[in-house]
Amino acid sequence: MITRLVISNFRSIGAEMEIRPGRMNFLVGINGSGKSNVLRALTFVRESVRIGLQGAVTNDNGIDSIRRHSNGRPRNVKIEIDASVKGGSVNYGFEIAGDRSEEYRVKKEWGKVIASGENTTFAMESGNWNGPENLRPSIDSESLAITSLGGDERIKPLWDFLANMMVYSIYPDALREPQKFSSETPMQSRGDNWVSILYQQERAGWKQQLVAALEKLTSDIDDIKVAKASGFLITQFHHKLRGEKTRKWFGADLESDGTLRVAGLLTALLQDPAPTVIGIEEPELTVHPGALPLIYDYLQEASERAQIFVTTHSPILLDYINLDNSSVFVVQRDRAVTSVDPLSEQNRKAVQNKLLTLGELMISGEMQLPLSLG
Repeated sequence: MITRLVISNFRSIGAEMEIRPGRMNFLVGINGSGKSNVLRALTFVRESVRIGLQGAVTNDNGIDSIRRHSNGRPRNVKIEIDASVKGGSVNYGFEIAGDRSEEYRVKKEWGKVIASGENTTFAMESGNWNGPENLRPSIDSESLAITSLGGDERIKPLWDFLANMMVYSIYPDALREPQKFSSETPMQSRGDNWVSILYQQERAGWKQQLVAALEKLTSDIDDIKVAKASGFLITQFHHKLRGEKTRKWFGADLESDGTLRVAGLLTALLQDPAPTVIGIEEPELTVHPGALPLIYDYLQEASERAQIFVTTHSPILLDYINLDNSSVFVVQRDRAVTSVDPLSEQNRKAVQNKLLTLGELMISGEMQLPLSLG
């Protein structure tokens, strides 16, 4: 679980933004405030670990779109993560610099793993390696050492944690199309391997929970199966049709955007093994408001297996948040710079004393301003 997150000058985020998240976290703000950039920073770290910094920069449309500019000058990007892991804790961070918009170099990188009674540290600054003597990664100024360190048992807890953070922005069309089988896990961020994730589940696995949730949502879906056709996998839904005696199976191409998006979101939350961190982008999109309590219940359940981050501007979803077991962060943007702050103590007390709900606070704009309790 991430216990401390520092992001500096990544996209719209300002210098040295720091939060201390809990098990379940909600990032709240208006459109364009920069909520998604917090989760995109986690994705950027994950991809840097898995495919290398150059690949992560390319996937994010180049370094110029990643770094915040001020007075026409690109600022250094810094991301640092403290996290608790099984049997210990980890720390990792890097800083990316560059004199011109189209150029970048790794100014420094550092890591620490405390696990199984061992304390392993490493650092790279200006190309100089400082770490265990038998670990000498071969990298250049545009690469990170962590990418090649996952095979070392001392560094593996750190690599595994960072590489298994997942942020989901589910696209119904990605779930609707037939998919080639993929053994890759976890489920990809858009759901491009969703059918394969379902296909690999055992009969007694979490698919039963997914079916039960969809039955609550639609009242007539009571089963899901994966069929094969011309080398592709196709998800089919069984509907109980009034007056029909035979079983009616419908392909995912015939399901609504809302049904498919809920199915994708719940798969992200139910998949086993769970990612270390699960981010969900605006779960309310294309979903009927009546389904949001169901989604919230599964978010709570998933927080027992993974750390949860959710971006939202839905007052309905906010009204279900229990501040006793959830952290709420208010995301604001002023003069093109995003700041992220914990919900103020005044606002927290107002909600706990039932003077206002979180949804009412957001709609009124009081969430962004000090609230007088009188």
